[in-house]
Amino acid sequence: MTRLASPPHDAVSDVLRTFGVRSTILCISELGAPWAFSVPVAPVAKFHIVLNGQALLDAGESSIALAEGDLVVLPHGVGHTLADDDGSAATPLEELIDEYGLDGGLRLRYGGSGPLTRLLCGGFALSEGIPDSTLRLFPNVLHVPCEGAPWLAGLLAELDEEADSGRPGASAIVAKIADVILAQALRFWLVDAKWDRLADPRRMLEGPIAKAVSALETRPSEPWSLDGLARHVGLSRSALATKFRVGVGESPIRYLSGVRMRQAASELAGGGLTLHEVARHAGYATDAAFAKAFKRQFGKPPGAYRDGAGDPPHIEFVSERVEQAHHDS
Repeated sequence: MTRLASPPHDAVSDVLRTFGVRSTILCISELGAPWAFSVPVAPVAKFHIVLNGQALLDAGESSIALAEGDLVVLPHGVGHTLADDDGSAATPLEELIDEYGLDGGLRLRYGGSGPLTRLLCGGFALSEGIPDSTLRLFPNVLHVPCEGAPWLAGLLAELDEEADSGRPGASAIVAKIADVILAQALRFWLVDAKWDRLADPRRMLEGPIAKAVSALETRPSEPWSLDGLARHVGLSRSALATKFRVGVGESPIRYLSGVRMRQAASELAGGGLTLHEVARHAGYATDAAFAKAFKRQFGKPPGAYRDGAGDPPHIEFVSERVEQAHHDS
């Protein structure tokens, strides 16, 4: 048997594994100029891909001209408008879908008789295990121009072919390709300017505190206490507590809890371990103690989290809501 070497460790890969991008395609919009639509602020992150033509994005502080093949990601779900130019009046996207419907449940056709723009629009969710401090580092708008990302053109060609094929399973394949595109977009941003702050905060730590963080992250299942960690790094209990809070922003034990919970969420989403095994890996002596801590962190028990880990973010189709309203009446 040939033993395959493990891929080299790098912090960006660790971050991408933690993110666990899952997308839902809202619609493919075929828009003849003049056209414009608005999308309200929402807790679900959004993305738009220009399959053909061009568009102008206005997200408040950001106004970006999008060319064919460009991708724009709005990680925080900020409100925004898309238009053929800045002179077109925007209509809420929900109203357009309500009025014009979605052909085949996926395709919106709207606008005038001018040049055609085709957009793939959707939402996505990131793993619930990501700390808020990490999510806050993402910009409101992440623009990935096709010309600056050679990987994007090939993926877009595959996505466009599947979207137009009408073959069984096409919508599922389109969603999977969109997941890859979004993961690539996040990597694009990480390695471009911000990755050193986001991917590996230990780069900014030195000496005993860096050693403490490394111990907690690489051996989270050990029964660490403040006294034990202080002895491990050669500091007094009070010195460790003070220096750790200054360098990391929280206490060592609270940081350890976050590491354990993120590891547990990742293992539950993977589905390969029992709840008992996940609890032991997270350093908990009993399943009940683990379940209580996990629910406090994520708002749901570990079993329910595992059962729903593969679900995409919920984005309600306006056509479905209208159909349900007619049914109820």
